[in-house]
Amino acid sequence: MRPLLDVQNLTIELTTRDGVAPVIDDLSFSLNAGETLSFVGESGCGKSMTALALMGLLPANVGRIAGGHILFEGEDLAQASDARLRKIRGNDISMIFQEPMTSLNPVLTIGEQIAEVLRAHQGLSRKAAWTQAIALLDAVRIPNPKGRAGDYPFQMSGGQRQRAMIAMALACAPKILIADEPTTALDVTV
Repeated sequence: MRPLLDVQNLTIELTTRDGVAPVIDDLSFSLNAGETLSFVGESGCGKSMTALALMGLLPANVGRIAGGHILFEGEDLAQASDARLRKIRGNDISMIFQEPMTSLNPVLTIGEQIAEVLRAHQGLSRKAAWTQAIALLDAVRIPNPKGRAGDYPFQMSGGQRQRAMIAMALACAPKILIADEPTTALDVTV
């Protein structure tokens, strides 16, 4: 049986003022459906960079996949077009980003941001997407989810923003969920 995700000899480079710097060199791993895989290492070892590469979100004009393959259900995402990656991102592979304070759009309400994912990937109407966004906020224990869906990120605490990011990542029931320090802003009671 083919793995859901098969990363083969992944090499990532960043372009700096001083030249090209290798960040990830010859990384290989696989993930089957239903499995959990954890990366553990010190700060700066490349965990987040690997996650960004899997999502096709390496910093433009700075980061690049210099070698290897990222096979998702047999399709090489390292060679996929931006349009193809947009269809996969958020729908089939989703990510809970490390920093909710900068990952949410400050000019859109939390509910709009979650509903946008549902409209784009699931084809839901505005009303159905909004209803589902409220249900997702409730699932991650946001108090008064119907009222809070209309709040902007600055109106929520760091922990609430983190939970909104989790709700957004779970919105389309992705086949792969990448969690890059998903509990960073949560307090111990959550």
